[in-house]
Amino acid sequence: MKSVDWLIIDWGTTNFRAFAMNKEGVLVSKTERPLGLLQVKNNQFSSSLKVVLEGWLGEYQHLPILMAGMVGSAQGWIDTCYVETPTSINKLARKSHSFKLPWGAQATIIPGVRYRSPLGNFDVMRGEEVQLFGLQTLESKANFVALFPGTHCKHMQINANKLSSFTTFMTGELFSILLNHSILGAGLPKQQDSLNAFKKGISESNKKPLTNQLFYTRTHRLFADIDETEVSEYLSGLLIGEELKTLTTKNIYLVGDNKLCSRYQKACQILEIQVSVIDGDDVFLNGMLQIKKALNDEK
Repeated sequence: MKSVDWLIIDWGTTNFRAFAMNKEGVLVSKTERPLGLLQVKNNQFSSSLKVVLEGWLGEYQHLPILMAGMVGSAQGWIDTCYVETPTSINKLARKSHSFKLPWGAQATIIPGVRYRSPLGNFDVMRGEEVQLFGLQTLESKANFVALFPGTHCKHMQINANKLSSFTTFMTGELFSILLNHSILGAGLPKQQDSLNAFKKGISESNKKPLTNQLFYTRTHRLFADIDETEVSEYLSGLLIGEELKTLTTKNIYLVGDNKLCSRYQKACQILEIQVSVIDGDDVFLNGMLQIKKALNDEK
């Protein structure tokens, strides 16, 4: 661990991850703890971070720290203002908030991003923008679309090397609510994988108002159009299809771990959307490295 030169912290609402990096920007070690913002009591962020670093690294007091995620939100350590789109790596670096930690090291929190739609509505994110610019650097593309599956899936557009727009879809959260807390999932037996039910959901998606289509999850079950063990697969296909059919391109990146991306990848194959699956950690670390370089005016 003597080769550690700086630290990266990904601090979200429910999870905490830390990465120890050497001076070349190569990962030396990492740790993950159930220490999201919700677990930090009375805003004791510095003491909570100290406990993790002492147990993980031992000597940490001299290491500068870059942080991203909900740690920079109103519910986090320091509320860092959103950067407006269109934005770039350099703009994120300029708007980052730096401060001294109690033990003397320098800490920097990367801001989130805010996008105002043509209808005047705001969309926001914290953390995914770092992954996006890490992806852009690795792929060396000036224009592309990337999807970040999760509880709230993000669709992001890079134009002329800048993040120009993005949209959030509550697909994962809505699926969980409907399956576990609505009539659609009430009294179901153990659910099984079913490609046919998943395809059926995708094929029937985005044809009528979603609140109407969702009820078919119940009637298909009542009249044996799908088996009782396939309800979750049909519902998943319906919701993911509803989301993916809003795309205006047939070539995208999927960013995340294999588990998160596999279902979206399957849906994209059905819809004949070309995908490249990218590991979320790889692009996050690269994005933070690029921001560090911009902060220090490094090439």
